[in-house]
Amino acid sequence: MSLAKSIAVFGGNGFLGRKICEIGVQKGYQVTSFSRSGEPPQAIIHQPWIKQVEWESADLFDASSYQSKLSKFGTIVHSVGILFENQSYKKAMNSNINFLSDIQNFANSLKGSNPMKKGEEDHNSYEAIQRDSAVLLADTFITEQKEVPDANPTFIYISADQQVPMVPSGYITTKREAEFELSCKEGLRSISVRPGIMYEEKHAEGGATARDYITTFLKCGYNSKQYILGNSIPMLNQLVRPVVSTDKVAKSIYEKIEDSTFKGIVTLDEIYKS
Repeated sequence: MSLAKSIAVFGGNGFLGRKICEIGVQKGYQVTSFSRSGEPPQAIIHQPWIKQVEWESADLFDASSYQSKLSKFGTIVHSVGILFENQSYKKAMNSNINFLSDIQNFANSLKGSNPMKKGEEDHNSYEAIQRDSAVLLADTFITEQKEVPDANPTFIYISADQQVPMVPSGYITTKREAEFELSCKEGLRSISVRPGIMYEEKHAEGGATARDYITTFLKCGYNSKQYILGNSIPMLNQLVRPVVSTDKVAKSIYEKIEDSTFKGIVTLDEIYKS
């Protein structure tokens, strides 16, 4: 297997990460998923592509846990991020609808991280997860690739389209800071992908989740806006954004990987129209 057809997905058992792994297998890539558990998600364990992925455990904040393995990959994907620093929202988003408990979980997530941890090493902050871990991973990747003949190391950073309503500004600020730092690194082809709200075309076992209902609502809103108003109101176009499937995002990523001349930003509008 050539270096160009090998890819490591950090956060490969996450919502988007697992789709990147699946599409990679379909396209004939040698795919390795890195995550804290080193195990595939139980909700999709029955899917046949799972067995064609190497599942590895790693600590993103400890380069020694993955450094020696990076030289065999042509592309690294950083697909790790948080919407809120208080991560209780993930349980609400990915569980079946329970109206009262979901409201409580969402309210708790708005509180942010524990203020007692400020000043300590906090790996649950926007800065740590969305910026610092990406920069550390990229630096380690560059170092390991220096000794690889004809290497063209490609780093895919999963960013975001724009600030999300009711989400602290640190969410998008740290994404943009990471994009800038990665783009400045010599010897690295940096690609920042900016999806918006995403959904899965096929639901995992267990029925519809809160995420599914939210994305259905948002899709209806965007489609209604396009049908009635089109793109005639610029301000509204910025407020009502397209909702894209994880399939589309993953396929867009591989299109850019395979275009060796491309680097830079992949916008939500480009993903949606692809």
